[in-house]
Amino acid sequence: MEKNFNKISIKKQDQFYLLEIIKKYPGINSGRKNYKSQYKRILKNLLISQAHQVISKRKSSVLFSNYSFKENDKYLSIKFKTK
Repeated sequence: MEKNFNKISIKKQDQFYLLEIIKKYPGINSGRKNYKSQYKRILKNLLISQAHQVISKRKSSVLFSNYSFKENDKYLSIKFKTK
């Protein structure tokens, strides 16, 4: 049985503007301080929802429990295995 790897990617946007706004207006800052980790969490949720849409359209069985996130400077990707 041969396993194919499928990959879905999303481009990361620069969040530097958010840090500039917080420096200029410190009163606007909310309780969360980890803006980069929050942004990655949102991107991962978007990738999971996109992967679910792709999987639900396919007729082949997919092992969605076997997935991994890969990150580089410009992209965040999810790889999942199919049978």
